Amino acid sequence: MSEKKPRVSWKSEAVDKAFLEACLDEVTINGREGTSLKGCSWKVVGEKLKNEHNFIVDRAQMKNRYDYIKKKFVTWVKLRNKTGNLYNPVTNTFSMSDEEWVAEGKLDKYVEKLRNAPLICPDLCTKLFEGVVSTGVHCWGPSSTLPHPAEEFSAHDMDEDHCTQMETDAPHASDESSGRSKHHEGQGNSKRVRRNTFDDDLREVGKEIVNVAKMLVESERLNREKEDDVDACMEKLEKMEWGEGDPRYDTALLLFGESADLRKVWLRLKTSSCESWVRNAGRKYRLFE
Repeated sequence: MSEKKPRVSWKSEAVDKAFLEACLDEVTINGREGTSLKGCSWKVVGEKLKNEHNFIVDRAQMKNRYDYIKKKFVTWVKLRNKTGNLYNPVTNTFSMSDEEWVAEGKLDKYVEKLRNAPLICPDLCTKLFEGVVSTGVHCWGPSSTLPHPAEEFSAHDMDEDHCTQMETDAPHASDESSGRSKHHEGQGNSKRVRRNTFDDDLREVGKEIVNVAKMLVESERLNREKEDDVDACMEKLEKMEWGEGDPRYDTALLLFGESADLRKVWLRLKTSSCESWVRNAGRKYRLFE
């Protein structure tokens, strides 16, 4: 009887960050296997954790951590996009009441995990998981145009089944007629089955096309919003009259490029609070000494 593996403790933020960075590097270089990493990539990630942090884990333990962070990311995105819940990118927290946390927790068990421990490295998680968790790229599913491995069949197999219904020797005319009738009935059923399968495939392809179109439209909308956000941020920054070369001006520009959430916070701030926000946020990101 094999020994039970010791439980791994992922308590170091530096280890988690190195883990996500290594996963992102491998996805960029070698691509994915389903929604996860390829086998060769897990080996590289494990070696990096061992050499840089003396943190030793096997493939299954890394895969479990990857899946756990991915599920927390899905919940984090849902809460961040929820109307009325203000996400603070500086503190990486949500301004939700106890009642809201409880209500959301009943719908998703990872809400409570987020409440107790914020999502690690949101920017890295977004680069690693965004798109994959929402579309299920490369995974087989009900909307996939690829046949399920257990359901593949060939036209030759169908024809062989129908051929068994044909009768070869007919001593009487009535028996011969009956045999022909059964054969034609079998051919009719075969055509209907093939036609239904073809129609189902067409409907699935149509769904995929619609989904791709929606993704393109959403991507274009986000790009336009990003451009509008940057213009609005620059307009507000110019009104501060800090001037180019001022550390506050340069820090604000760096924060604008850091994420869309930081730009949203800037636009919502009162003018009197802008300078202290830039200094505090700049210190957190080590942009302002």
